[in-house]
Amino acid sequence: MLPDISSLEKVFVRSLISVALTIAMIRSSGNWVPPVRKQLLLWRAVFGFIGLVCYFECIARIPLGSAVTVYNTTPLFAALIGVVFLGEKLRWLRGVSLLVGLGGVALIKGFTPEVSWPGVFFGMGTALFSAGSYTLVRMLNRTEHALTIVLVFPLVSIPLSLIGGGHTFRMPVGMEWLWLLALGITVQIAQVCLTYGLKYHTASRATQISFVGVIFAMLLGSFLGDGLPGWAQLVGAGLVFLSLSLGR
Repeated sequence: MLPDISSLEKVFVRSLISVALTIAMIRSSGNWVPPVRKQLLLWRAVFGFIGLVCYFECIARIPLGSAVTVYNTTPLFAALIGVVFLGEKLRWLRGVSLLVGLGGVALIKGFTPEVSWPGVFFGMGTALFSAGSYTLVRMLNRTEHALTIVLVFPLVSIPLSLIGGGHTFRMPVGMEWLWLLALGITVQIAQVCLTYGLKYHTASRATQISFVGVIFAMLLGSFLGDGLPGWAQLVGAGLVFLSLSLGR
């Protein structure tokens, strides 16, 4: 709904709204805890920022349902990150799930003409950096308050978005103000819910739950002019879902 607003400007406005809402939540709860692992919080924010920019670029290039499907390979990347950086064991079934999930993404791209390679690459970038970000959130939950983790992300994203694309920003007009406000509020709710969710689940399992978003995205995308999903999108989404089930 915001095709004329750049991705970095969307991140900037979303971050401003998030900072305001998070500070209000901290004040109302009266439960502010100073950050302990500042360097890790910074890396979480940088990874989240890159992932968010990639996501906005992805949904600007390919149908919403396909974009969310590609994004939902995040648990697969989270599993790989867990093996490489956290010393977790990769069971053979999870290895198979990785191949099945990537096969689903390839099917969506290979048989869906409106799905472009740049859109897929941005979607995979979203999944990769989001997986890194969620893994760091999982680690930070041991020492940091959830609202502290949520707050640092937009605080870092504001200057990064200004540096990266402040010269391209333009003043929103008309309904764009409403959509930007809705964007900021809905993403804030999602961030808070996910941060708390990562307290009780591993990064890969917590993000698996969000796969139901594919269904909502395909339905919403059809109302936005993307049309009904084709067989390749449906089968590809099914393969990604199967891969997540195998990798549990």
